[in-house]
Amino acid sequence: MDKYQIPSVAKACQLLQLLAANSDGLSATHLEAELGLPRTTVFRLLKTLCAEALVEKRGKQFVSGPGMLNLGFQALQSDKLRQHAAVHVQRLAQQSGLSVHLAVPNTDSSLIIEVCNASLQPKIASRPGVSTLLHASATGKVFLAFRHFDELERLFAGRYLTAMTCRTITELEPLRKDLKRVIALGYALDDREYHDEVRCLAVPIRDRSGLVVASLGCTGPASDLKGERLDAMVSGLKDGASAIYRAVFQRGAKGGEAPGNTSFLVTYGMQAPNPIMMGN
Repeated sequence: MDKYQIPSVAKACQLLQLLAANSDGLSATHLEAELGLPRTTVFRLLKTLCAEALVEKRGKQFVSGPGMLNLGFQALQSDKLRQHAAVHVQRLAQQSGLSVHLAVPNTDSSLIIEVCNASLQPKIASRPGVSTLLHASATGKVFLAFRHFDELERLFAGRYLTAMTCRTITELEPLRKDLKRVIALGYALDDREYHDEVRCLAVPIRDRSGLVVASLGCTGPASDLKGERLDAMVSGLKDGASAIYRAVFQRGAKGGEAPGNTSFLVTYGMQAPNPIMMGN
């Protein structure tokens, strides 16, 4: 651990992350085992976090408290990318009749931060705050392809690529081949890899430097999202990604243009920089 990091704060953060990932709650004994801490230390952490409303005790279980929800909502509301992208997400969903979502990279997952569900099908609907597996989701593949293509071994060292369906890619070499296709075509496809009979598409959103900072995706029935319909959605997503870029990164620039070279805006293929749980 870095000498400037505070171990107790790091453990408190890990505790909060564990509770956030387990909506039914965890016992103090479970937290003690997961964190590798003495019971007295876990008790003090829980006591402090409960006092701040970040954790709540329900019987013998501990769950995320209202303070965590408030922090999450405040973070979402203050996020400039999400704020400016929302109208484009909604417009594309209304035009296509599909579920459209915006995601950002989140360590070892893809985090959905904005959703418009035009589809009422349960497997297709999603919500902000959901994390998806990088190797099995379309938005996750975007981040793997355009941010960490050269780091796959490190990212997945000692870890299994979880199979969500019989079509999920669970080995690194086939995944690498699929990611090369993502880079070449400029979009990622989850072809029934997260949910049976559901397809998802996603494209990158870049900042002014060309770094992929988010991904715009859509989800629909596999029976509908194919052929010309699929091609049209890829085009619509790329147009939406460009519109979000202009709204977020060109906003306020003289004449509506961002300084410097902006050719990456329309360069989604091999010329683009190659610097890195709902099927999105």
